[in-house]
Amino acid sequence: MNTTAQDRSLTRAVKQLIDVLHSGFDKGRIEVLAARERRRATLSGGDVAFLEDTVHVRERKWKVEQLPENLLERRVELIGGASRPELVEGMNSGAKSYIADLWNSTSGDTWDILRAHRNIERAAALDLAYLETDGGRVRINPGTTTRLMVAPRPLYVLEPSYLVHAEPVPAAFLDLALIMLNCSQWMVEKQGGIHLYLRNVHGHLEARLWAHLFDAVEEHVQLPRGTIRATVMIDSINGALEADEILFELVHHAAGLAMDPQGYAGDHIGLFHEKDRPVFPDRGSIGLNAPFLRALSLHLISTAHRRGCHAMGAPSFVLPSLDGERMKPEYLEMLSDVERQSVDGHDGTIVVHPGTVNAAMAEFNKNMPRAHQLDHQRKDEITAADLIQRPEGAVQVESLLGSLRMMLRMMVQQEEGRGWVVQGGRLHDRSSMRLALRLIWHWNHAERGVLGVKGLMIGPDLLRYLLRKESTKMYGEADARTRTRANKAVDQLLALVLGDALPLEPMP
Repeated sequence: MNTTAQDRSLTRAVKQLIDVLHSGFDKGRIEVLAARERRRATLSGGDVAFLEDTVHVRERKWKVEQLPENLLERRVELIGGASRPELVEGMNSGAKSYIADLWNSTSGDTWDILRAHRNIERAAALDLAYLETDGGRVRINPGTTTRLMVAPRPLYVLEPSYLVHAEPVPAAFLDLALIMLNCSQWMVEKQGGIHLYLRNVHGHLEARLWAHLFDAVEEHVQLPRGTIRATVMIDSINGALEADEILFELVHHAAGLAMDPQGYAGDHIGLFHEKDRPVFPDRGSIGLNAPFLRALSLHLISTAHRRGCHAMGAPSFVLPSLDGERMKPEYLEMLSDVERQSVDGHDGTIVVHPGTVNAAMAEFNKNMPRAHQLDHQRKDEITAADLIQRPEGAVQVESLLGSLRMMLRMMVQQEEGRGWVVQGGRLHDRSSMRLALRLIWHWNHAERGVLGVKGLMIGPDLLRYLLRKESTKMYGEADARTRTRANKAVDQLLALVLGDALPLEPMP
Protein backbone atom coordinates (compact mmCIF):
# COMPACT_ATOMS: atom_id res chain seq x y z
CA MET A 1 0.00 0.00 0.00
CA ASN A 2 1.30 3.45 -0.93
CA THR A 3 1.30 5.27 2.45
CA THR A 4 1.73 8.69 0.81
CA ALA A 5 -1.44 8.16 -1.21
CA GLN A 6 -3.21 6.96 1.92
CA ASP A 7 -2.16 10.03 3.91
CA ARG A 8 -3.21 12.32 1.07
CA SER A 9 -6.65 10.72 0.74
CA LEU A 10 -7.49 10.05 4.38
CA THR A 11 -7.27 13.62 5.63
CA ARG A 12 -8.23 14.71 9.12
CA ALA A 13 -11.66 15.78 7.87
CA VAL A 14 -12.24 12.41 6.18
CA LYS A 15 -11.15 10.50 9.28
CA GLN A 16 -13.41 12.66 11.43
CA LEU A 17 -16.45 11.87 9.30
CA ILE A 18 -15.59 8.16 9.20
CA ASP A 19 -15.35 8.21 13.01
CA VAL A 20 -18.75 9.92 13.23
CA LEU A 21 -20.32 7.25 11.02
CA HIS A 22 -18.56 4.41 12.80
CA SER A 23 -19.55 5.54 16.29
CA GLY A 24 -23.12 6.23 15.25
CA PHE A 25 -23.90 3.35 12.92
CA ASP A 26 -21.47 0.43 13.08
CA LYS A 27 -23.40 -1.34 15.82
CA GLY A 28 -26.55 -1.01 13.72
CA ARG A 29 -24.68 -2.26 10.66
CA ILE A 30 -23.64 -5.42 12.50
CA GLU A 31 -27.21 -5.94 13.70
CA VAL A 32 -28.81 -5.60 10.26
CA LEU A 33 -26.27 -7.97 8.72
CA ALA A 34 -27.13 -10.52 11.42
CA ALA A 35 -30.83 -9.99 10.66
CA ARG A 36 -30.02 -10.59 6.99
CA GLU A 37 -28.59 -14.01 7.78
CA ARG A 38 -31.64 -14.96 9.84
CA ARG A 39 -33.92 -13.95 6.98
CA ARG A 40 -31.84 -15.90 4.50
CA ALA A 41 -31.99 -19.00 6.69
CA THR A 42 -35.79 -18.74 6.61
CA LEU A 43 -35.83 -18.40 2.83
CA SER A 44 -33.35 -21.22 2.35
CA GLY A 45 -35.57 -23.44 4.47
CA GLY A 46 -38.38 -23.01 1.92
CA ASP A 47 -40.46 -20.28 3.56
CA VAL A 48 -40.28 -17.88 0.61
CA ALA A 49 -42.89 -15.16 1.05
CA PHE A 50 -43.36 -11.42 1.30
CA LEU A 51 -43.01 -10.21 4.90
CA GLU A 52 -46.16 -10.35 7.00
CA ASP A 53 -44.94 -7.63 9.37
CA THR A 54 -44.73 -5.04 6.58
CA VAL A 55 -47.93 -5.79 4.69
CA HIS A 56 -49.18 -2.31 5.64
CA VAL A 57 -46.27 -0.75 3.75
CA ARG A 58 -47.09 -2.71 0.59
CA GLU A 59 -50.83 -2.04 0.74
CA ARG A 60 -50.80 1.66 1.65
CA LYS A 61 -50.72 4.41 -0.95
CA TRP A 62 -47.54 6.45 -0.67
CA LYS A 63 -44.77 7.76 -2.87
CA VAL A 64 -41.11 8.60 -2.40
CA GLU A 65 -40.15 12.25 -2.27
CA GLN A 66 -40.63 13.76 -5.71
CA LEU A 67 -37.69 13.23 -8.01
CA PRO A 68 -35.67 16.36 -8.74
CA GLU A 69 -36.17 17.87 -12.18
CA ASN A 70 -32.58 17.22 -13.23
CA LEU A 71 -32.95 13.48 -12.56
CA LEU A 72 -36.18 12.85 -14.45
CA GLU A 73 -34.56 11.55 -17.65
CA ARG A 74 -32.15 8.62 -17.42
CA ARG A 75 -32.82 6.69 -20.66
CA VAL A 76 -29.31 5.12 -20.95
CA GLU A 77 -26.74 4.90 -18.16
CA LEU A 78 -23.22 3.59 -18.67
CA ILE A 79 -21.60 1.65 -15.84
CA GLY A 80 -17.92 0.88 -15.37
CA GLY A 81 -14.88 1.36 -13.20
CA ALA A 82 -13.19 4.47 -11.86
CA SER A 83 -9.88 4.55 -13.70
CA ARG A 84 -8.98 7.72 -15.59
CA PRO A 85 -9.83 6.31 -19.05
CA GLU A 86 -13.11 4.80 -17.86
CA LEU A 87 -14.28 8.01 -16.20
CA VAL A 88 -13.22 10.24 -19.12
CA GLU A 89 -14.79 7.99 -21.75
CA GLY A 90 -17.87 7.51 -19.60
CA MET A 91 -18.42 11.23 -19.09
CA ASN A 92 -17.88 11.81 -22.84
CA SER A 93 -20.05 8.88 -23.96
CA GLY A 94 -23.33 10.71 -24.49
CA ALA A 95 -25.05 8.53 -21.88
CA LYS A 96 -27.40 10.30 -19.50
CA SER A 97 -25.25 9.10 -16.57
CA TYR A 98 -21.94 7.40 -15.94
CA ILE A 99 -21.89 5.09 -12.91
CA ALA A 100 -18.44 4.71 -11.34
CA ASP A 101 -18.78 1.35 -9.62
CA LEU A 102 -16.43 0.94 -6.66
CA TRP A 103 -17.44 -2.67 -6.07
CA ASN A 104 -18.37 -4.68 -9.15
CA SER A 105 -15.97 -2.93 -11.53
CA THR A 106 -13.05 -1.93 -9.28
CA SER A 107 -10.38 -4.00 -7.58
CA GLY A 108 -10.82 -4.14 -3.82
CA ASP A 109 -7.15 -3.34 -3.20
CA THR A 110 -6.82 -0.28 -0.97
CA TRP A 111 -4.47 1.54 -3.34
CA ASP A 112 -6.88 1.04 -6.25
CA ILE A 113 -9.83 2.22 -4.16
CA LEU A 114 -8.10 5.41 -3.00
CA ARG A 115 -6.88 6.12 -6.52
CA ALA A 116 -10.43 5.57 -7.78
CA HIS A 117 -11.74 8.12 -5.28
CA ARG A 118 -9.18 10.69 -6.41
CA ASN A 119 -10.22 10.11 -10.02
CA ILE A 120 -13.90 10.49 -9.10
CA GLU A 121 -13.14 13.75 -7.31
CA ARG A 122 -11.51 15.20 -10.42
CA ALA A 123 -14.22 13.80 -12.69
CA ALA A 124 -16.85 15.53 -10.55
CA ALA A 125 -14.99 18.79 -11.17
CA LEU A 126 -14.74 17.93 -14.91
CA ASP A 127 -10.97 18.16 -14.53
CA LEU A 128 -9.74 14.71 -15.48
CA ALA A 129 -7.68 13.49 -18.43
CA TYR A 130 -5.60 10.50 -19.49
CA LEU A 131 -2.86 9.81 -22.04
CA GLU A 132 -3.61 7.48 -24.93
CA THR A 133 -0.98 4.98 -26.06
CA ASP A 134 0.05 7.30 -28.90
CA GLY A 135 0.70 10.10 -26.41
CA GLY A 136 -2.48 12.05 -27.10
CA ARG A 137 -4.29 13.61 -24.14
CA VAL A 138 -8.02 12.98 -23.73
CA ARG A 139 -9.98 14.99 -21.19
CA ILE A 140 -13.58 15.23 -20.04
CA ASN A 141 -15.54 17.56 -22.28
CA PRO A 142 -16.29 20.59 -20.07
CA GLY A 143 -19.69 20.86 -21.74
CA THR A 144 -20.72 17.27 -21.06
CA THR A 145 -24.31 16.73 -19.93
CA THR A 146 -23.59 13.24 -18.57
CA ARG A 147 -24.18 12.95 -14.82
CA LEU A 148 -21.63 11.31 -12.58
CA MET A 149 -23.06 8.63 -10.31
CA VAL A 150 -21.13 6.46 -7.86
CA ALA A 151 -21.78 2.96 -6.53
CA PRO A 152 -20.16 2.68 -3.08
CA ARG A 153 -19.16 -0.67 -1.66
CA PRO A 154 -21.75 -2.79 0.21
CA LEU A 155 -22.32 -2.72 3.95
CA TYR A 156 -20.58 -6.02 4.69
CA VAL A 157 -17.27 -5.07 3.03
CA LEU A 158 -14.43 -3.86 5.28
CA GLU A 159 -11.65 -1.41 4.39
CA PRO A 160 -8.24 -2.16 5.99
CA SER A 161 -6.65 1.22 5.25
CA TYR A 162 -8.26 2.83 8.31
CA LEU A 163 -8.70 1.14 11.67
CA VAL A 164 -10.98 1.93 14.59
CA HIS A 165 -10.19 0.04 17.80
CA ALA A 166 -7.71 -2.02 15.74
CA GLU A 167 -10.49 -3.19 13.40
CA PRO A 168 -11.00 -2.25 9.72
CA VAL A 169 -13.81 0.25 9.15
CA PRO A 170 -16.77 -0.57 6.92
CA ALA A 171 -15.86 0.27 3.33
CA ALA A 172 -19.21 2.03 2.81
CA PHE A 173 -18.37 4.53 5.56
CA LEU A 174 -15.06 5.41 3.94
CA ASP A 175 -16.65 5.67 0.48
CA LEU A 176 -19.43 7.95 1.73
CA ALA A 177 -16.99 10.18 3.59
CA LEU A 178 -14.75 10.63 0.55
CA ILE A 179 -17.67 11.24 -1.82
CA MET A 180 -19.29 13.81 0.43
CA LEU A 181 -16.15 15.71 1.39
CA ASN A 182 -14.43 15.62 -2.00
CA CYS A 183 -17.26 15.67 -4.54
CA SER A 184 -20.51 16.94 -3.06
CA GLN A 185 -19.92 20.61 -3.85
CA TRP A 186 -19.14 19.89 -7.51
CA MET A 187 -21.97 17.39 -7.89
CA VAL A 188 -24.57 19.71 -6.41
CA GLU A 189 -23.40 22.66 -8.52
CA LYS A 190 -23.14 20.79 -11.82
CA GLN A 191 -25.90 18.19 -11.62
CA GLY A 192 -28.13 19.31 -8.79
CA GLY A 193 -27.49 16.45 -6.41
CA ILE A 194 -25.44 13.44 -5.35
CA HIS A 195 -26.56 10.33 -7.20
CA LEU A 196 -25.62 6.87 -5.97
CA TYR A 197 -26.29 3.24 -6.83
CA LEU A 198 -26.58 0.84 -3.90
CA ARG A 199 -25.67 -2.82 -4.24
CA ASN A 200 -26.36 -5.73 -1.90
CA VAL A 201 -29.30 -4.17 -0.05
CA HIS A 202 -31.08 -7.27 1.21
CA GLY A 203 -34.08 -5.68 2.83
CA HIS A 204 -35.75 -2.74 4.52
CA LEU A 205 -33.58 -2.78 7.65
CA GLU A 206 -30.47 -2.29 5.53
CA ALA A 207 -32.24 0.42 3.51
CA ARG A 208 -33.15 2.15 6.77
CA LEU A 209 -29.50 2.14 7.80
CA TRP A 210 -28.46 3.64 4.44
CA ALA A 211 -31.10 6.35 4.91
CA HIS A 212 -29.68 7.18 8.36
CA LEU A 213 -26.17 7.30 6.89
CA PHE A 214 -27.35 9.65 4.14
CA ASP A 215 -29.06 11.94 6.66
CA ALA A 216 -25.91 12.03 8.77
CA VAL A 217 -23.49 12.88 5.95
CA GLU A 218 -25.87 15.48 4.49
CA GLU A 219 -26.06 17.15 7.89
CA HIS A 220 -22.29 16.93 8.31
CA VAL A 221 -21.62 18.89 5.09
CA GLN A 222 -24.70 21.10 5.58
CA LEU A 223 -26.75 19.95 2.61
CA PRO A 224 -30.57 19.68 2.57
CA ARG A 225 -32.11 16.28 3.24
CA GLY A 226 -32.70 14.48 -0.03
CA THR A 227 -29.63 15.88 -1.78
CA ILE A 228 -28.46 12.26 -1.98
CA ARG A 229 -30.64 10.14 -4.27
CA ALA A 230 -29.98 6.41 -4.52
CA THR A 231 -31.02 3.79 -7.04
CA VAL A 232 -31.08 0.35 -5.44
CA MET A 233 -29.71 -2.50 -7.54
CA ILE A 234 -31.81 -5.53 -6.65
CA ASP A 235 -29.35 -8.43 -6.66
CA SER A 236 -30.87 -10.73 -4.04
CA ILE A 237 -34.12 -12.57 -3.47
CA ASN A 238 -34.42 -10.87 -0.06
CA GLY A 239 -34.25 -7.49 -1.80
CA ALA A 240 -36.83 -8.44 -4.42
CA LEU A 241 -39.30 -9.56 -1.76
CA GLU A 242 -38.84 -6.26 0.10
CA ALA A 243 -38.70 -3.85 -2.84
CA ASP A 244 -41.63 -1.78 -1.54
CA GLU A 245 -40.19 -1.68 1.95
CA ILE A 246 -36.74 -0.64 0.69
CA LEU A 247 -38.21 2.35 -1.11
CA PHE A 248 -40.31 3.22 1.93
CA GLU A 249 -37.22 3.39 4.15
CA LEU A 250 -35.40 5.49 1.55
CA VAL A 251 -38.43 7.70 1.00
CA HIS A 252 -36.42 10.97 1.02
CA HIS A 253 -33.46 9.50 -0.83
CA ALA A 254 -34.91 7.04 -3.34
CA ALA A 255 -34.31 7.49 -7.07
CA GLY A 256 -35.40 4.08 -8.30
CA LEU A 257 -34.86 0.35 -8.57
CA ALA A 258 -32.64 -1.56 -10.98
CA MET A 259 -31.76 -5.22 -11.38
CA ASP A 260 -28.53 -7.17 -11.48
CA PRO A 261 -29.58 -10.44 -13.15
CA GLN A 262 -26.23 -12.15 -12.62
CA GLY A 263 -26.15 -11.19 -8.96
CA TYR A 264 -29.75 -12.34 -8.59
CA ALA A 265 -29.07 -15.73 -10.21
CA GLY A 266 -26.00 -16.20 -8.02
CA ASP A 267 -28.06 -15.39 -4.96
CA HIS A 268 -30.64 -18.03 -5.98
CA ILE A 269 -27.89 -20.65 -5.99
CA GLY A 270 -26.68 -19.31 -2.65
CA LEU A 271 -30.08 -19.96 -1.09
CA PHE A 272 -31.13 -23.17 -2.84
CA HIS A 273 -28.26 -25.56 -3.54
CA GLU A 274 -29.20 -28.89 -1.98
CA LYS A 275 -27.53 -31.87 -3.65
CA ASP A 276 -30.81 -33.42 -4.82
CA ARG A 277 -32.17 -30.26 -6.46
CA PRO A 278 -32.19 -29.88 -10.24
CA VAL A 279 -29.14 -27.90 -11.27
CA PHE A 280 -29.14 -24.46 -12.84
CA PRO A 281 -28.41 -24.59 -16.58
CA ASP A 282 -25.35 -22.93 -18.06
CA ARG A 283 -25.11 -19.14 -18.28
CA GLY A 284 -26.27 -19.04 -21.88
CA SER A 285 -29.67 -20.38 -20.80
CA ILE A 286 -30.17 -17.78 -18.05
CA GLY A 287 -31.21 -14.86 -20.25
CA LEU A 288 -33.56 -12.06 -19.30
CA ASN A 289 -36.45 -14.18 -20.56
CA ALA A 290 -35.76 -16.78 -17.88
CA PRO A 291 -39.00 -16.90 -15.84
CA PHE A 292 -37.54 -15.68 -12.53
CA LEU A 293 -35.69 -12.78 -14.19
CA ARG A 294 -38.72 -11.82 -16.27
CA ALA A 295 -40.82 -11.82 -13.11
CA LEU A 296 -38.22 -9.69 -11.31
CA SER A 297 -38.16 -7.14 -14.14
CA LEU A 298 -41.94 -6.70 -14.17
CA HIS A 299 -42.09 -6.66 -10.37
CA LEU A 300 -39.56 -3.81 -10.18
CA ILE A 301 -41.35 -1.74 -12.83
CA SER A 302 -44.65 -2.11 -11.01
CA THR A 303 -43.16 -1.34 -7.61
CA ALA A 304 -41.02 1.63 -8.65
CA HIS A 305 -43.74 3.35 -10.66
CA ARG A 306 -46.36 2.83 -7.99
CA ARG A 307 -44.01 4.62 -5.60
CA GLY A 308 -43.07 7.44 -7.99
CA CYS A 309 -39.50 6.57 -8.96
CA HIS A 310 -37.56 5.02 -11.82
CA ALA A 311 -37.26 1.41 -12.90
CA MET A 312 -33.97 0.85 -14.72
CA GLY A 313 -33.51 -2.16 -16.98
CA ALA A 314 -30.94 -4.89 -16.54
CA PRO A 315 -27.38 -4.10 -17.63
CA SER A 316 -26.17 -5.41 -20.97
CA PHE A 317 -22.64 -6.82 -20.90
CA VAL A 318 -22.37 -7.37 -24.66
CA LEU A 319 -19.52 -5.51 -26.36
CA PRO A 320 -19.65 -4.03 -29.87
CA SER A 321 -18.32 -6.25 -32.63
CA LEU A 322 -14.81 -5.49 -33.87
CA ASP A 323 -16.15 -6.16 -37.35
CA GLY A 324 -18.25 -3.13 -38.24
CA GLU A 325 -19.86 -4.91 -41.19
CA ARG A 326 -21.17 -7.92 -39.28
CA MET A 327 -23.50 -7.80 -36.29
CA LYS A 328 -23.05 -10.56 -33.74
CA PRO A 329 -26.08 -12.59 -32.62
CA GLU A 330 -25.35 -11.49 -29.04
CA TYR A 331 -25.56 -7.86 -30.12
CA LEU A 332 -28.94 -8.44 -31.76
CA GLU A 333 -30.09 -10.17 -28.58
CA MET A 334 -28.98 -7.12 -26.59
CA LEU A 335 -31.01 -4.80 -28.84
CA SER A 336 -34.03 -7.07 -28.43
CA ASP A 337 -33.63 -7.00 -24.64
CA VAL A 338 -33.40 -3.19 -24.60
CA GLU A 339 -36.42 -2.85 -26.87
CA ARG A 340 -38.43 -5.12 -24.56
CA GLN A 341 -37.36 -3.09 -21.54
CA SER A 342 -38.60 0.12 -23.13
CA VAL A 343 -41.91 -1.48 -24.18
CA ASP A 344 -42.42 -3.06 -20.75
CA GLY A 345 -42.18 0.35 -19.11
CA HIS A 346 -38.62 0.76 -17.87
CA ASP A 347 -37.39 4.35 -17.67
CA GLY A 348 -33.95 3.50 -18.96
CA THR A 349 -31.35 0.81 -19.26
CA ILE A 350 -27.71 0.23 -18.32
CA VAL A 351 -24.85 -0.63 -20.67
CA VAL A 352 -21.17 -1.34 -20.03
CA HIS A 353 -19.46 -0.01 -23.17
CA PRO A 354 -19.54 3.48 -24.70
CA GLY A 355 -19.96 1.86 -28.13
CA THR A 356 -23.42 0.56 -27.18
CA VAL A 357 -24.81 3.82 -25.78
CA ASN A 358 -26.24 5.12 -29.06
CA ALA A 359 -27.81 1.79 -30.01
CA ALA A 360 -29.53 1.49 -26.63
CA MET A 361 -30.59 5.13 -26.81
CA ALA A 362 -32.18 4.55 -30.22
CA GLU A 363 -34.27 1.67 -28.87
CA PHE A 364 -35.58 3.78 -26.01
CA ASN A 365 -36.18 6.78 -28.27
CA LYS A 366 -38.45 4.62 -30.45
CA ASN A 367 -40.66 3.52 -27.59
CA MET A 368 -40.31 6.20 -24.92
CA PRO A 369 -41.05 9.64 -26.43
CA ARG A 370 -41.21 11.32 -23.03
CA ALA A 371 -38.41 11.67 -20.49
CA HIS A 372 -39.62 8.68 -18.44
CA GLN A 373 -42.53 6.27 -18.02
CA LEU A 374 -43.46 6.91 -14.41
CA ASP A 375 -47.11 7.02 -15.36
CA HIS A 376 -46.93 3.53 -16.90
CA GLN A 377 -48.62 1.37 -14.27
CA ARG A 378 -48.36 -2.36 -14.83
CA LYS A 379 -51.03 -4.74 -13.52
CA ASP A 380 -48.87 -7.85 -13.21
CA GLU A 381 -49.53 -10.04 -10.18
CA ILE A 382 -46.03 -11.28 -9.38
CA THR A 383 -45.90 -13.86 -6.59
CA ALA A 384 -43.00 -14.88 -4.39
CA ALA A 385 -42.95 -18.21 -6.23
CA ASP A 386 -42.54 -16.38 -9.54
CA LEU A 387 -39.42 -14.64 -8.23
CA ILE A 388 -37.64 -17.94 -7.52
CA GLN A 389 -38.80 -20.10 -10.42
CA ARG A 390 -35.72 -22.08 -11.38
CA PRO A 391 -34.60 -21.85 -15.04
CA GLU A 392 -34.31 -25.07 -17.02
CA GLY A 393 -31.74 -26.21 -19.55
CA ALA A 394 -28.57 -28.20 -20.06
CA VAL A 395 -24.96 -27.54 -19.15
CA GLN A 396 -22.94 -27.17 -22.34
CA VAL A 397 -19.23 -27.91 -22.68
CA GLU A 398 -18.40 -24.53 -24.20
CA SER A 399 -20.24 -22.68 -21.44
CA LEU A 400 -18.28 -24.55 -18.76
CA LEU A 401 -15.00 -23.83 -20.55
CA GLY A 402 -15.94 -20.16 -21.03
CA SER A 403 -16.66 -19.78 -17.33
CA LEU A 404 -13.36 -21.39 -16.38
CA ARG A 405 -11.44 -19.12 -18.77
CA MET A 406 -13.20 -16.03 -17.47
CA MET A 407 -12.48 -16.86 -13.82
CA LEU A 408 -8.83 -17.59 -14.59
CA ARG A 409 -8.45 -14.34 -16.47
CA MET A 410 -10.14 -12.36 -13.69
CA MET A 411 -7.89 -13.77 -10.98
CA VAL A 412 -4.70 -13.41 -13.01
CA GLN A 413 -5.51 -9.81 -13.93
CA GLN A 414 -6.82 -8.59 -10.57
CA GLU A 415 -3.42 -7.07 -9.76
CA GLU A 416 -4.02 -4.60 -12.61
CA GLY A 417 -6.55 -2.67 -10.55
CA ARG A 418 -9.68 -3.65 -12.48
CA GLY A 419 -12.67 -5.55 -11.22
CA TRP A 420 -13.63 -6.83 -14.67
CA VAL A 421 -12.31 -8.72 -17.68
CA VAL A 422 -13.34 -9.20 -21.30
CA GLN A 423 -13.93 -12.81 -22.33
CA GLY A 424 -15.95 -14.18 -25.24
CA GLY A 425 -17.10 -10.79 -26.52
CA ARG A 426 -18.63 -9.82 -23.20
CA LEU A 427 -17.51 -7.82 -20.21
CA HIS A 428 -17.54 -9.75 -16.94
CA ASP A 429 -17.64 -8.00 -13.57
CA ARG A 430 -17.64 -9.24 -9.99
CA SER A 431 -21.28 -10.39 -10.19
CA SER A 432 -20.50 -12.33 -13.36
CA MET A 433 -17.55 -14.09 -11.76
CA ARG A 434 -19.53 -14.87 -8.61
CA LEU A 435 -22.29 -16.45 -10.71
CA ALA A 436 -19.79 -18.51 -12.73
CA LEU A 437 -18.04 -19.65 -9.57
CA ARG A 438 -21.28 -20.66 -7.88
CA LEU A 439 -22.59 -22.43 -10.97
CA ILE A 440 -19.49 -24.62 -11.20
CA TRP A 441 -19.52 -25.28 -7.45
CA HIS A 442 -23.23 -26.14 -7.77
CA TRP A 443 -22.68 -28.52 -10.71
CA ASN A 444 -19.80 -30.24 -8.92
CA HIS A 445 -21.74 -30.82 -5.69
CA ALA A 446 -25.17 -31.67 -7.12
CA GLU A 447 -26.29 -35.20 -7.85
CA ARG A 448 -27.48 -34.11 -11.30
CA GLY A 449 -24.53 -32.00 -12.46
CA VAL A 450 -24.02 -33.50 -15.90
CA LEU A 451 -22.34 -32.08 -18.97
CA GLY A 452 -24.16 -31.92 -22.29
CA VAL A 453 -26.20 -34.67 -23.93
CA LYS A 454 -23.59 -37.34 -23.14
CA GLY A 455 -24.30 -37.09 -19.43
CA LEU A 456 -20.67 -36.76 -18.30
CA MET A 457 -20.67 -35.98 -14.59
CA ILE A 458 -19.02 -32.70 -13.57
CA GLY A 459 -16.69 -33.70 -10.77
CA PRO A 460 -13.31 -32.90 -9.19
CA ASP A 461 -11.19 -34.87 -11.69
CA LEU A 462 -12.82 -33.21 -14.70
CA LEU A 463 -12.50 -29.72 -13.21
CA ARG A 464 -8.84 -30.25 -12.30
CA TYR A 465 -8.09 -31.44 -15.81
CA LEU A 466 -9.99 -28.64 -17.56
CA LEU A 467 -8.63 -25.83 -15.37
CA ARG A 468 -5.02 -26.91 -15.84
CA LYS A 469 -5.52 -27.45 -19.57
CA GLU A 470 -7.11 -24.02 -20.05
CA SER A 471 -4.46 -22.34 -17.91
CA THR A 472 -1.72 -23.86 -20.07
CA LYS A 473 -3.47 -22.75 -23.27
CA MET A 474 -3.97 -19.20 -22.00
CA TYR A 475 -0.71 -18.59 -20.14
CA GLY A 476 1.72 -21.36 -21.14
CA GLU A 477 3.82 -18.96 -23.22
CA ALA A 478 3.50 -15.96 -20.91
CA ASP A 479 6.32 -14.56 -18.81
CA ALA A 480 7.35 -16.36 -15.62
CA ARG A 481 5.52 -13.94 -13.30
CA THR A 482 2.23 -14.36 -15.18
CA ARG A 483 2.60 -18.15 -15.25
CA THR A 484 3.13 -18.11 -11.50
CA ARG A 485 -0.03 -16.06 -11.03
CA ALA A 486 -1.94 -18.43 -13.34
CA ASN A 487 -0.80 -21.49 -11.35
CA LYS A 488 -1.84 -19.75 -8.14
CA ALA A 489 -5.23 -18.90 -9.70
CA VAL A 490 -5.79 -22.55 -10.66
CA ASP A 491 -5.12 -23.64 -7.08
CA GLN A 492 -7.39 -20.94 -5.64
CA LEU A 493 -10.22 -21.74 -8.02
CA LEU A 494 -9.99 -25.46 -7.36
CA ALA A 495 -10.13 -24.79 -3.62
CA LEU A 496 -13.26 -22.68 -4.12
CA VAL A 497 -15.21 -24.92 -6.50
CA LEU A 498 -14.26 -28.20 -4.80
CA GLY A 499 -14.67 -26.97 -1.21
CA ASP A 500 -17.64 -27.94 0.92
CA ALA A 501 -18.73 -24.35 1.58
CA LEU A 502 -20.58 -22.25 -0.97
CA PRO A 503 -18.11 -19.69 -2.39
CA LEU A 504 -18.98 -16.20 -1.14
CA GLU A 505 -16.62 -13.86 -2.97
CA PRO A 506 -14.35 -14.71 -5.91
CA MET A 507 -11.69 -12.13 -4.99
CA PRO A 508 -10.92 -9.45 -2.38
